[in-house]
Amino acid sequence: MNTRNIALGMLAATALLTESNTVAADDFADAIYFGGPIVTMIRDGDRVEALAVRDGIIIATGDEETVLSLKSQTTRMLDLQGRALLPGFIDAHSHVVQQALKFSVVNLDPYPIGDVKTIGDIQRKLRERIEEAKPAPGKWVVGWGYDDTALEEMRHPTRKDLDAVSTEHPILLMHISSHLMSANSKALELAGISAETPDPEGGKIQRTPGGNEPNGVLEEKAMGFMLGTLPSPAPERSLEMLEYGLRKYAEAGITTAQEGGAVPGMLKLLERGDEAGLLPIDVVSYPVFATLDDATFARVAAGWSTPARYRMGGIKLVLDGSIQGYTAYLSKPYHVQPGAGTEVEADSCGSDVGMKMVLGGDAMDTVYEAHEAPVLKDDYRGYPNMTLEEVVKWVRAADEAGIPILAHTNGDAATDMLIEAVKQVRNDRPRPELRSVIIHAQTMREDQLNFAANQGLAPSFFPIHVQFWGDRHRDIFLGPERAARIDPARSALDRGMKITLHHDAPVAGIDILNVVSAAVNRRTTSGQLLGPKQAITLYEAFRAVTKDAAWQYFEEHRKGTLEEGKLADMVILSEDPLAVDPMKIDQIEVLQTISEGTTISPVNRG
Repeated sequence: MNTRNIALGMLAATALLTESNTVAADDFADAIYFGGPIVTMIRDGDRVEALAVRDGIIIATGDEETVLSLKSQTTRMLDLQGRALLPGFIDAHSHVVQQALKFSVVNLDPYPIGDVKTIGDIQRKLRERIEEAKPAPGKWVVGWGYDDTALEEMRHPTRKDLDAVSTEHPILLMHISSHLMSANSKALELAGISAETPDPEGGKIQRTPGGNEPNGVLEEKAMGFMLGTLPSPAPERSLEMLEYGLRKYAEAGITTAQEGGAVPGMLKLLERGDEAGLLPIDVVSYPVFATLDDATFARVAAGWSTPARYRMGGIKLVLDGSIQGYTAYLSKPYHVQPGAGTEVEADSCGSDVGMKMVLGGDAMDTVYEAHEAPVLKDDYRGYPNMTLEEVVKWVRAADEAGIPILAHTNGDAATDMLIEAVKQVRNDRPRPELRSVIIHAQTMREDQLNFAANQGLAPSFFPIHVQFWGDRHRDIFLGPERAARIDPARSALDRGMKITLHHDAPVAGIDILNVVSAAVNRRTTSGQLLGPKQAITLYEAFRAVTKDAAWQYFEEHRKGTLEEGKLADMVILSEDPLAVDPMKIDQIEVLQTISEGTTISPVNRG
């Protein structure tokens, strides 16, 4: 070989070597995050120094030097400055449409979720809205979120209380549970509710003591009288409220949210929002069984597992109500039995906003006579919302179609019904591949957890029960022993089960960090420790709102952890939440939320 050929060979080898160590132009990153803890959530303690994103996908994680090799002149270099980067939070159960509506009305959330402590506070906030908005005579004034058991008066605001605000405007207040509402005289008049109006089946019009005049409070299906009177917002306004509500979810660090009790109008709204490109985050909806027609069921079966900005992810069953409302179905009697009053209802935490109105169930006796002690009974255990035959029917239909179920059970007797239905349908042939979820699972017993673990039924817990209503669970609804076991997350994890955590908005706000804090610390509003044996670790709690929540939605291949090939759905926090005092988790700030590589909150920050 002559000298020229040797030189050409060496030049070719050099060129090949250079090519193999050079990043191609289309392999450079659009953005690189560095300069703070990047918590991948793959394993406890797993952190990396840098993360690179291209076209909305994470293309590399690791040490800073390696990831920076993907930098080009156009790459955005995003210095975290000591702040923490985590996977975006995944809302395992809430009601985005109802929460979007709640953002647009007068917020009456009780302390410590909100600032309402008295009926006077409610009246003040309603007057402020009227003064600010200056609605024309006859325009509705709506408030949402009051809790009678959290008011100093320990009763519902009545028509008289609301008439003191205005008799010119119809006023309607939605209870925090959405199992009840309170109206003034003008609203009752428009709804045609009078002393002669009979109670509907599965509902109750509360009456004045010793008389038959409505006192303004409507329970369960009686709310239907009022909801038929309310004006519907224009379609454009509905879309505006939906988009605004989802942007508030984004502000809370949430990149995937749920509509966990969808009726046909909600499904249409979400579809229109998706078609118009108004959904800043992913939304998964679950149509309620009582409103499902054959066409919708077929659509769920055909597309529930296909990832999309919006999709239906399964069907929703509601087997009972809320413990705080004495409508959850328990295997043993309530600790303090409901009495025979007419003024005050004990409902304070529901699960499926507005769904009781649709699904029915006998209305409960009222709980307190105003300012009087409860009258004890002996054996009241609540009641189911569905018959066992209905549960069997829907479990069978879902199993045959290969559709996941989202099953609401607060009381353990309701969970017994679900277990019996699964036994009848599956005949000891588990279907773990469907990843059906027991929502709230608040009083699941050890034997029920054993069955759920064997069947692959995943519990999704609502730990705000512990924080906000724990004192009342202990002293009124369940008693000390059962209250110490509400939301038994530790027992579930000890069985190797996957769990998720949720906030059930609009019941208790949309703050995921507050949910994590409640699950880890199990402190009640009064500061008492309730059920420390059921506490879980910080990593376990954050895994339940990231990695395992992605698993619940069958999206663990694309969400829930920060690793190569997954969506760049991320949240930046003011500090590393896995490295702080657990009692200070709820003090951490959500600074930025990124969906598929694009900053969606705050909108003007890159």
